[in-house]
Amino acid sequence: MDDDWFRGPDWTQSDRDEFERRLSRARPNNRGQYLRIKGLALAEVGRVDDARALWRRVLADPGYQMERWATLEHLADAAVQDAPEEAGRLYRILLAENPTLNATTHMAEVRLAELCIAQGSPESLAEADALLVAWKENRSSPFPANHFQWEVALARLGLAMGDVVVARDAARRALHHAEAAAPFPRHPEFGVVRADDGVLAWLTSLADDEASAR
Repeated sequence: MDDDWFRGPDWTQSDRDEFERRLSRARPNNRGQYLRIKGLALAEVGRVDDARALWRRVLADPGYQMERWATLEHLADAAVQDAPEEAGRLYRILLAENPTLNATTHMAEVRLAELCIAQGSPESLAEADALLVAWKENRSSPFPANHFQWEVALARLGLAMGDVVVARDAARRALHHAEAAAPFPRHPEFGVVRADDGVLAWLTSLADDEASAR
């Protein structure tokens, strides 16, 4: 396909040279989008450092403001595993700059809440609770995967705060979302839950028996 230069995952030196050549010839108002999308393609095949380098170019160029918020989210998502503090910082910047979360997945509150729950301090758990409430009150999503992620976060928060009933009920709702079909019949794979078997087993145990909550 002709757009493989910015959608494909190949990144040899010749690929990089071709990307830069085409990028320089592209319309200026499209270049930020091409950098961001190429970064996604690279991140999907594990070239996260290369993806970050492209995304940082988007943030550094004032001409790419239309891509800034989505790019902030990409950088935060990429930092969750190996640099959670940096991920949290980026999610907070995104929420401060873009309270409506336009041009993003609308999941920044939930992802930041997950980081707060993992931190586990009373202050971070209180922040996680506020973030999950804010998502429920301010966001709407047709996608089962988003509601599943919210319920899983609530289940973990319930356990961290010693509220087994909240955790159990959230686990039951999460399992319901895990079985839900895609909201758009023509795109049966879009927005459905793709959960790890271990997470599903944990949710099932938590939903079935209060005593198993630990």
